[in-house]
Amino acid sequence: MKRKRAAPEGGPLFEQQSMSLEVLRTVAAAITIIAAAMVAANWNARITVCGFALFIASSIAWIADGIIEPKSSLIIQNAALLLINVLGVWRWLPRAGKEAAASQAEDRAIR
Repeated sequence: MKRKRAAPEGGPLFEQQSMSLEVLRTVAAAITIIAAAMVAANWNARITVCGFALFIASSIAWIADGIIEPKSSLIIQNAALLLINVLGVWRWLPRAGKEAAASQAEDRAIR
């Protein structure tokens, strides 16, 4: 019995999708690193909230990658991380507001 040859990979559509995936993965990885640095630095609540917001964006990007190239483990992992990061924003956002209000009050007192 003769084996069927697999269709050759390539062509403009494959190359375009491959390049788009590489861009998506690179951006997702960069955003993840920046978000981790912002949350770990713990400079103030506003920066921490921005870090969690970037984590949300990176989770969405990784979920998109998992959908484009079917990877259920990547989708499940980042769906869980997405929920955790939404919780992080929800918990830190009131602190950011309080810090901003305190900073404005301090600025008014100095003037």
